[in-house]
Amino acid sequence: MGLIIRPVETSLLWQVFFKEPQLELSREENRLSLITKLLKSFDLRLNDLKFNQLTPSNNFIHFFKLYGQTFLDVSFGLEEISAILRAPQNEEQVLDLLNRLFQVIKERPVSEQKFSIRMQCATEGGNITTFFQTLSRPVGPRRFRGVLRGKGFIYDLTFPEYGLIISVVIANSLVVDGGLYLHIEYLFSPNQYDFENAFGIITNRLDFITKGLNIQLKLET
Repeated sequence: MGLIIRPVETSLLWQVFFKEPQLELSREENRLSLITKLLKSFDLRLNDLKFNQLTPSNNFIHFFKLYGQTFLDVSFGLEEISAILRAPQNEEQVLDLLNRLFQVIKERPVSEQKFSIRMQCATEGGNITTFFQTLSRPVGPRRFRGVLRGKGFIYDLTFPEYGLIISVVIANSLVVDGGLYLHIEYLFSPNQYDFENAFGIITNRLDFITKGLNIQLKLET
């Protein structure tokens, strides 16, 4: 029987890197349309938007907002944007909030997309020490054969058909007693997908990874 894990703390980072700097947004008159879209899409007030001329690449416009227990933090730059979701309630909420941001930038060519998921998990159904011993076998997880680029408690996987590289870090949790820390980073480079299609792929690959590690991910409903 595999290990059952239940996330106690979860955060998701989504990063988008533009093919070319969006220099036209450095002009105030060209930012009005973008600002209007952000205000409408996220139900913001003008006071919610912060502007910083000193960090145009990655944090030219910044805002954050609480949606129930979920915290959204967005940094919008002329070369890249990032959005952090802390304590997302479910997959539907993640799709909703991040797709709102994608709709604002969908006309702008993207070179790379990156997703990073971090989970501090409680464990059930097995001993955490015994579980880690199974990962340290010379062959590694059977399911990872053929796509494995590196091995240890860091697994680098490659899926050329998607232009996707995945890094998996698994360790003892420093937050949850007897728990497990799981960090999965997905990099689409060169990017071939819009947000929804990319998110569908990472969801599918998350299932691949958990089955490969003999983990059952138990999400709250």
